[in-house]
Amino acid sequence: KGGTAVIAISGDPDVLNSLIRRSASAGQLLDKLQDGLSDMGEDLLWYPRIASKWEVAPDRTSITYHLNTWVWSDGMPLTAHDVVSSFLLFKNPAVASPRMGQFRDVDQVAALDSITVRYTFKKPLPDPVARTFHAILPAHITDHLDPAEVMNWDLNQAPLSCGPFLLEQWDHGRSLSLVPNDKYPPGRPNLDRVVFKVIPDPAGRVVSLETGEVDFVENLTPSDARRLSEKGDIRIANIGGRQYYYLNWNIRNPIFSDPETRLALSMAINRERMIETLLLGFGKPAVGPLAPVMWNFNGDLQADQYDPKEARRLLAQAGWADSDGDGIVERNGRKLSFEMLTKLGDPVRENGSIIIRENLRDVGVEVKVRVLELATGLELLNQGEFEAYFGSFNANLYGDPSSVVHSHATGDFNKGAYANAEVDSLLDLALAATSRDESLPYWHKLQAVLLEDQPSAYLFYPEKLVGYSQRLRGVRPHVLSPINNLSQWWIATSDRKYRSGK
Repeated sequence: KGGTAVIAISGDPDVLNSLIRRSASAGQLLDKLQDGLSDMGEDLLWYPRIASKWEVAPDRTSITYHLNTWVWSDGMPLTAHDVVSSFLLFKNPAVASPRMGQFRDVDQVAALDSITVRYTFKKPLPDPVARTFHAILPAHITDHLDPAEVMNWDLNQAPLSCGPFLLEQWDHGRSLSLVPNDKYPPGRPNLDRVVFKVIPDPAGRVVSLETGEVDFVENLTPSDARRLSEKGDIRIANIGGRQYYYLNWNIRNPIFSDPETRLALSMAINRERMIETLLLGFGKPAVGPLAPVMWNFNGDLQADQYDPKEARRLLAQAGWADSDGDGIVERNGRKLSFEMLTKLGDPVRENGSIIIRENLRDVGVEVKVRVLELATGLELLNQGEFEAYFGSFNANLYGDPSSVVHSHATGDFNKGAYANAEVDSLLDLALAATSRDESLPYWHKLQAVLLEDQPSAYLFYPEKLVGYSQRLRGVRPHVLSPINNLSQWWIATSDRKYRSGK
């Protein structure tokens, strides 16, 4: 027990209130301050936490949780009323939580007694635990607050804890510090203190790690990871990640309407070159919208191979030919030429756009690259006013790509208006299954279909790289979070640099 760890973060949380927070840094911190009824393990399965157990109704239209004895950091008991009150706040239109949509299938929630909560659904759900996972807030405080004034609650800056750590101090724009929650039922974390130091500049975070000013930095660039790995006092962890880069086709555009053309364009792109050039080898060719870390990833599939000759053959088969000899193929009087949007400030995308443009030019396709600020680009995507988009996406932890490939998801992330009846059917069957074993064949078939009839050219999975000082022990970065097992970190007495309380 003891010691202080210093973690570099890129920016302040927006608010430390799970109802309204939007920033990733807020989510990472709140995960250490607030436990849920359940907890997702490193195998991506759900396990009891504040709830000791649960029962799902045979018809899967309800789930009943039974709570452990638990307390808030101010000593007040955490009861079923806290759970119900918190859920109703997430659903309250006056709060306007960005997470409200997650609970659209929950019809009612009720406290059956002080330690029992039942959620009732509008229809049978395949994963009731995932659909009822939410943060819990202290009802003995929130019951006396106006939901319409949630943006001004004191809890936004000074949250109460039911998790392993407490917020000790928040020096806005500079740092936050957490200390152990001595009332935490599963037991006290090992460290005396965890300081999150705000360092906006990526290069500054790396320098701080090298000089020992901080102990932990996530999202290292491949070049920094390669260089730091040669230093004896810094360890590099590769946690795979669930991000993928892709080239999204707007299916509304006639040049992308047929699968043969989209497949030809995908086969013209050299993924291995992109991985070696852009990621220094820290990545894998992508086969679809599910990353290899997902439980239902189909490992039997292969990414489209770089084959310009086959790409040209497929284009010709789809009716594309260079009839005027200018090097660009045409069909029905229209050249195979399109504008590709991408994000400013991401070297992977900016440099990757050059490779894509060169690769496609080699098979008679003209690509005009347009680099935009993120907000401007997203506005065009949301309005459907684009031809192709070179982007990246973080897949959810549940292994469900519905939001990017279902025909009804154009309001979510299916910006290219992709529609395939077989894909919709497979998604519905997979999500209606009552177990992972039952759903797995549908998930595997879905990924195979998406390789044949592609909504996007799936390019590569970058590996998420973390660097940390060797004085930190027990560190186990994971796709769930780089600091997933923070409670188990420890520092040997001889490696401690800070006096207790400093």
